[in-house]
Amino acid sequence: MIQRKYLIPIGVVALLVTVWTLGWFWFAREIQTGLQAFAGQQDGRPVIVTWDGVRVSGYPNRLNTHITRPRGTWSGPDGNITWTGADTILGFFKDGGRTVSFRAPGAHDFTLRSAGSEHSMSAVSEGFGGRLVFDGKGQATALRGLATGLNVAIDDKSATMLDRAAFDWSQTLGGTDASNTADGLHPDSVGQSLTFSLSGVSLVTAQLDPILVETLGRELDRLAGQLSVRGALDPTDLSPDSLTRWRDAGGTLELANFSLVWGPLQIFGDGTLAVDDALQPVGAFTAQIAGIDRLINLLEQTGRMRPQQAAIARIALAVLTRAPANGGPPQARVPVSVQNRQLSIGPIPLLQLPVIDWN
Repeated sequence: MIQRKYLIPIGVVALLVTVWTLGWFWFAREIQTGLQAFAGQQDGRPVIVTWDGVRVSGYPNRLNTHITRPRGTWSGPDGNITWTGADTILGFFKDGGRTVSFRAPGAHDFTLRSAGSEHSMSAVSEGFGGRLVFDGKGQATALRGLATGLNVAIDDKSATMLDRAAFDWSQTLGGTDASNTADGLHPDSVGQSLTFSLSGVSLVTAQLDPILVETLGRELDRLAGQLSVRGALDPTDLSPDSLTRWRDAGGTLELANFSLVWGPLQIFGDGTLAVDDALQPVGAFTAQIAGIDRLINLLEQTGRMRPQQAAIARIALAVLTRAPANGGPPQARVPVSVQNRQLSIGPIPLLQLPVIDWN
């Protein structure tokens, strides 16, 4: 026999369990109903998302939504992008209900159709997940993700493999006092930033000069930085008219905390990019570079730099090179510029960039 004094606490516990169970299944039903309603109310929208099935799991302490074979289409005035993704698990009701976590390892296929042409991209990962943050109006303001063991193919040809790829995108709306925002010089205070970090980037499929491969290797050890868009620019509309308006309003693309480690070559720096009258990139950076002597030797061996130019570059860099206070290889603090489609590191004209056609 259960003593009377235990009946009340047992009853309270039973009531709480019952309420929690009913609440969990009610939320699960609401999620499924809400997703079904969303799927049926997308007519006329530029982005349409569908799937084969939805189920909810995780009772009693989680609400995980499993979406089978998700896919979507983005339609614009000049074409469309279709996506077919791997089975996805969404986690709701985090951080006050404004954050949705996701896990979607596997294959994600994209097809771009524009002006009568069609291109495809496939990204297959061993692990892929992250978080999507919304504001009070239901608009996405941040996206963070991490992919491991990533293989990328373009038009059914292997493009690259990465050990790890992390990204963190955010969009902010400036206040009414433009002088207090980072975008104060621009008529529209909308700003976007993307922090990225790639490691173990394979260059096996790239058509690299054999001497370059021998000197630097076929793998980027690290490529990272933060890109910030200053001025109103819609990344889904990179048409000549859109870019011209952005440029005329003083729009820039700022690169901070950039780092590139490729064999003996190490570059760390910051700078700003924009577009010129022909809508080609122009920019100026300040960088700390180690291993640039190897780069000069490489350019001289491949005939891209005459012996006299190489000698002058070595003398100039010898003056600029210093040993870091915390150890490591000697570094040269040099300007890096992009002008008239010419990429230059200090006095060294490194690479002639191809023309970018935004049409």
